Amino acid sequence: MIHINEKHSGWDTVLLGVDGVLDQRSVPVLEEVCHRHLKGQKEIVLDLEGLLHITREGRKFLQEIEDRVGILNVPEFVKLAPRS
Repeated sequence: MIHINEKHSGWDTVLLGVDGVLDQRSVPVLEEVCHRHLKGQKEIVLDLEGLLHITREGRKFLQEIEDRVGILNVPEFVKLAPRS
């Protein structure tokens, strides 16, 4: 289960606090929220401080989107592959 807290910072930035588990069931939820804000020309910052667990699908999503969003407070257990 995932909880996403949307906090607007000015007109063009959205901070998304992600709490819980990022897995195959919750990735589409976070993906929809991110794409909605990206379509609106918003800068997105993901705050992963409240992330409790991440699966392969969650890591894959973060790797796919990391060039379009900022990512803060990445827990040590979240290992993203280095960019090539």
